[in-house]
Amino acid sequence: MIATVFFRKITFYNQCRMLHKTAINYSATVTFDRYKNQKKFSDVQSELVSSLMSSPKLKDQMPDVKNWISRLLNYTLEGGKRSRGLAVPFAYEIIEDPKHFTEENLHRARILGWVVEIIESYVLTVDDIVDSSQTRRGKECWHIHSGVGLGAVNDCGLLLSCAFELLEIYFGNEQIYSDLVKITNQTVIQMCIGQHLDCLYVYRKEKNDFDKLIKNQIEFFDLVKPAVYSFKFPILLALALVKDRSITFSEEAYNVDLNIGRLLHLQNDYKDVFVDDIKTGKVGTDIQEGKLTWFSLTALQRCTEEQRSIFKESYGSSNPEDVKRIKQLFDDLDLKNLYKQNERSMYEDLVQRIRDLPTKEETQFFTQILDGCYKHFC
Repeated sequence: MIATVFFRKITFYNQCRMLHKTAINYSATVTFDRYKNQKKFSDVQSELVSSLMSSPKLKDQMPDVKNWISRLLNYTLEGGKRSRGLAVPFAYEIIEDPKHFTEENLHRARILGWVVEIIESYVLTVDDIVDSSQTRRGKECWHIHSGVGLGAVNDCGLLLSCAFELLEIYFGNEQIYSDLVKITNQTVIQMCIGQHLDCLYVYRKEKNDFDKLIKNQIEFFDLVKPAVYSFKFPILLALALVKDRSITFSEEAYNVDLNIGRLLHLQNDYKDVFVDDIKTGKVGTDIQEGKLTWFSLTALQRCTEEQRSIFKESYGSSNPEDVKRIKQLFDDLDLKNLYKQNERSMYEDLVQRIRDLPTKEETQFFTQILDGCYKHFC
């Protein structure tokens, strides 16, 4: 019943734009429709690349350097759902008082959305190098793309630098600049720590580090990895843009955000093992890499001693036969059905948490974010 009600158009939330109990009327409903807003958002990309190339730090560089950076940005930013980037103008449009709302400010929110996308491209490129991945977003990973190779390591630094350079170009003379830099830097640090732990907490048979995989499961799954999948970064950027700087999201809202991160993390683990790479755009490597995932941990909690021996012998191996054994083990333990039950339970819990949020802006934002993410995956 809850799910049925949730999937209907939520006219109550869409008719009200009320911030901390202050009524705000809009002539048009603000919705998080990725496809509806994709074109306006995409149109900003060429502007940003042009601004970077003409910036003081890059305009006098050799043509080969400028061409390489343009190629890097255009390739790594291509594709993907762009959910987190689009979340910045979406959040800003919901939060801002209409007295201060202008198309120019919405454009600035889209610029910050592209900063989010560049940061995500940086993280994904690093992840692909570390995991020796072959595909991302339905095409070759940047590090195996023609003429790139190990230079991709340096290119990750270029991506990160471009994100901060855009902040300086567009906001460097404004009071909010230092806040934007702090927010972005804090996010990058958290993502890098998450990436480090993702590499650290893996199972390697030759290292006999099976106990480490089990020992660190609670903190990793409850605090570290979900934060990478959250929407807190775009929310904070949007809040920095609004005229009334006293406006914040509640602690309950950030808890909802973390739980959405948990759900997306769970879904990502599922896609890596069970969804065809033609649909995901990425060949899964979690089993081969010995990653700490919901499936590996749940399998260890449910398996017999005999099955545990199979796990210890085959998990973390790139041998196709070992990968097949692990997938068979997951099937024998009925993990796919268990996953679906767990996913549904998390989703329904989030629906209730979102309904209980203290402001209608928070409810509207997370209702549509959850709806968009969940429906896209299902």
